[in-house]
Amino acid sequence: MAAPYEMSIADPRAAALRAQYHALFADGAELPVPIEAIAEDFLGLRVVEEPLEVSGLLYPGRRLVVLNMDESSVRRRFTLAHEIGHWVCQCLEGTDAPVLCRQQDLAAGTDRALEREANIFAADLLMPAAAVAALHGAGPQDVAERLAVSGPALGWRLYNLGLVADKPA
Repeated sequence: MAAPYEMSIADPRAAALRAQYHALFADGAELPVPIEAIAEDFLGLRVVEEPLEVSGLLYPGRRLVVLNMDESSVRRRFTLAHEIGHWVCQCLEGTDAPVLCRQQDLAAGTDRALEREANIFAADLLMPAAAVAALHGAGPQDVAERLAVSGPALGWRLYNLGLVADKPA
C-alpha cells in the first residue's frame, strides 16, 4: 500500500477555499465540486474557452483564465483547478505576470515546484480526501464520474492518498 495521506500531497488552502465557497454559496457536500462557480462567483476570475496549443493560461492582471476548448470537460475542470491553484498559491501573493505551464517555459527555468503545488492544489480541490475515501468502494469509473475527473487524475489521487498500492502507469 502507498504511504498514508501526508501533507505533502494535500494543500490546506484548497480545503479552506472549498469551505469558504460552501459557507457562502452551497451546502458543503456538493459533488462534483463546482469549480467554475468557485472561479467565477467566489474568486472573481473570468473563465473563457478558446482553441489553444496548451491546456490553459492564467492572466492574473486581467483576472482571466483561458481553457483549451478542444480538451475534454474533465481535463478542462482539472486545468481550471490548476490555474486556480496558481491564483491562490502565487498570484494572491503579488504576481500579475501570465502563468505559463508549457514545456518550453518549464525548461527555461520556471520553478517546477510551482507546477507541483498547482497540481496538488487542483487534486485536493476537485477530489477532497474524505469524499474520495467515502466513494472509493464504488469502483474507479464510478468515482471518477461522480467527481467529474479523469481516470488518470483519480488514479494519482487514490495512490497519493494511500488507497491503492500501485502507482498509476
